[in-house]
Amino acid sequence: MHKIYKERETVKLVLFGLIIFGIVELCFIRLVFPDSYSNYLLLVPAYFLLLGVIVLLLLSRMKRNKVNPARAIARMMLFNVIQILVSFLLLFMVHYLYDFKDYALLISFFVFYIFFMGIKLFILYDIDKRYQIDKKRLRAINGAN
Repeated sequence: MHKIYKERETVKLVLFGLIIFGIVELCFIRLVFPDSYSNYLLLVPAYFLLLGVIVLLLLSRMKRNKVNPARAIARMMLFNVIQILVSFLLLFMVHYLYDFKDYALLISFFVFYIFFMGIKLFILYDIDKRYQIDKKRLRAINGAN
């Protein structure tokens, strides 16, 4: 797996993408819906930045252990399931247990969630694409011998 993805590009995509999207989303809410803006909205980008760092740590661990790309994709999909369960549990706790009725926070969370899933989809696609290229290259080398 060490040649399947370029770690530096992935780190830049995840971290800068999440930071820039968080700033744009918060500025949009602040400008268009100033009554709905609260300091709790800052927790949404922080939560997804934490998830982004966890994804990067997971990818670097798989790279260090030279995990098969098919297994890497399966592990990322398992992480997606865990992430959605934790996210819904977190939203349940905020919305019902703390009686927090700010719908801007929920909408912001779901928009950010969709963006985050798009980033992870790109990462999975990139891993698979590079794996297919390496597989074709190995077939060509083995066929030439």
